[in-house]
Amino acid sequence: MEAIRNGTQRLSALVEYLHLLYQGPVTKEIFEKYQQVLHSAGAHEVNEALDEVLNNTDTIDSWKIPVARFIRSASRGLDAETLPDYPAHSLFAELEKDDALIEAELNALQAQLLQPRNGNSGQGSIPRGSKGHSPALIEEIRKKLGDFSLLRTHYQRLQNELFPLFEQSASRHRCVFLMWALQDDVLALQSSLAKGAVAGMQNTKAMYQAEASVGTDEDAAQVRFWKDLGAFYMTAGTLLYRERRILYPVAFRAIPERMFTDAQTTMAKKGSYNFSTITGSLDTRQLEAIFKNLPVDISFIGTDDRVKFYSDPPHRIFPRSPAVVGRLVQNCHPPKSVATVEEILRSFKSGVRDSAEFWLQSKGAFIHIEYFALRDTDGTYLGTMEVSQDATHLRKLEGEKRLL
Repeated sequence: MEAIRNGTQRLSALVEYLHLLYQGPVTKEIFEKYQQVLHSAGAHEVNEALDEVLNNTDTIDSWKIPVARFIRSASRGLDAETLPDYPAHSLFAELEKDDALIEAELNALQAQLLQPRNGNSGQGSIPRGSKGHSPALIEEIRKKLGDFSLLRTHYQRLQNELFPLFEQSASRHRCVFLMWALQDDVLALQSSLAKGAVAGMQNTKAMYQAEASVGTDEDAAQVRFWKDLGAFYMTAGTLLYRERRILYPVAFRAIPERMFTDAQTTMAKKGSYNFSTITGSLDTRQLEAIFKNLPVDISFIGTDDRVKFYSDPPHRIFPRSPAVVGRLVQNCHPPKSVATVEEILRSFKSGVRDSAEFWLQSKGAFIHIEYFALRDTDGTYLGTMEVSQDATHLRKLEGEKRLL
């Protein structure tokens, strides 16, 4: 390949290499053809290349492996870049602290697994399965993963605080959709691996017995466990690298400092608005108190599909931050849910539907979610209201209660 001398040529080469990776692993000769630009690419160029390919696909999941290979190929340039010095107490500094704690937890997990057990040397990143690792160790790992709550809260901060600001400030931000999909993968693996952690040894024995009943044995169950654990470890570590080496540096330079305070300032302002109808009137403080104490979470999406309002009760099921206001609602959901969201909005706008109902299990709770099309007296579409509720307690009620 001729010497690449300008940004446009460099971006084209990176995108071209990504498309080659999409077709499958490349040969050594092909890699060497692109090696010069790959080894000198920084976070901004990598982000631009990722945006180029991810912005022109409807199948984010199909890019997970090609992008992983691409970032490994570009790691020399990414590692050589000096990271920004994030201001103390800024969102970036707080996210970096999270990353350090997550990394320490992952390292502790790895160290525990690499300890020799019953003659097994435990060489390698994560064991793929061994008779030397007892059911007791599996239960120990399950418990550790069940208690590892920082991952979920860290990902929620990224999704609800950093991602919205990045989307507003940078035209090339499609990489966050892939990151969100990978975050879902990590949390799903964590949840699956942690199941039964509090049930003790009997749970693992029961699993082995169930495996044996369908023609497999204890070794096969262990192999499955270590394989999933390896995928969890690798994907969580990959996300840490991408956050530190690509997302944070690019977002830090793109997001104006004022944007971190504008939303909070807006939320802190107290207006004198009075809500009046034939059924009565409420002032701002009363309205705020009502929304804070309703046993449901409420969000309102305008006709432009952007979030206009959300209630913020202390029991909120799906976390939100002020940065979400003005964000496209499609960007507030994981990639796997976007098609459903868009179908709901289309059906509401066309008048085919007036509501949509869902329910799911989340962290041991039964969550009920409803969407309502809001219309004026003439039937004109005004927007969509989302109402979510933890209905676990309600499902358990029986008989009657008439006295305090």
